[in-house]
Amino acid sequence: MSKKIMLGLFLLLTSCFMAACQKEVAPTAQPETPLPTATLLPSATIDWFPRTPTPLREVSPTPLATEPTKVTVSEEDLIALDDFSDETMWQTESSPTGTIAYAKNMLTLAVAGNKQSLTSLSTHKLPADFYLEISLDTLMCSAGDQYGLILWNNSQSGTFRLWLNCDGRIKLERVLPEGISQLVNWQTGRKLQPGSPANHRIAISAKDGLLEVYVAGTLQFSYELHANPEGILGVIAQTGGELPMTIRVSDLQIMKP
Repeated sequence: MSKKIMLGLFLLLTSCFMAACQKEVAPTAQPETPLPTATLLPSATIDWFPRTPTPLREVSPTPLATEPTKVTVSEEDLIALDDFSDETMWQTESSPTGTIAYAKNMLTLAVAGNKQSLTSLSTHKLPADFYLEISLDTLMCSAGDQYGLILWNNSQSGTFRLWLNCDGRIKLERVLPEGISQLVNWQTGRKLQPGSPANHRIAISAKDGLLEVYVAGTLQFSYELHANPEGILGVIAQTGGELPMTIRVSDLQIMKP
């Protein structure tokens, strides 16, 4: 090959090489970074009917009774009504043993102590069937002292005595010429207040041979009678030791059962 041809080829290759170097190199395409997607927050719900607290209805407390319930009876059912204003209805006494005396609408039995007793009989006669209410209150009372009611005094069935004591117990006994028999022995009285001062509303029901005793409207015991006694109503108080005691009797009602 001649020198001229070789020179021409060299020049041609050199020209092509330089042209290739002068071409712009296209930048490498970068992947587009995605824009962060905005998270839509829930819009606040409008409470068109807001709740309001429901007012509580005020309940007025039921007033407590301040006085015992009075028994209302017709005149035909009433046997006796004694407010202790007639001082001829009960026996009174003043002695070394103690004093039985009237005060305003009440009878008081004050025992001097030394294990002695006082008894007051009334002019009220109890039939075989009756319902009775009476208040027996202790003004001065010590452990071992006792007080109560005499039922059907000296009847053919004997004298029944209902005893309450200052320890809060109750019993029933019968007195006969040959001795004393315990019909219901000492037992704890329901709603019977021990000690003093204490107020007790006693109720006794005798009907068809069944005797029931209540204190403050609560049944204490029942006893079946084997006869139909009739006799006088009385009260009794007895000290158990050397200290004196005083009880108050008031508000007596005797009616048909």
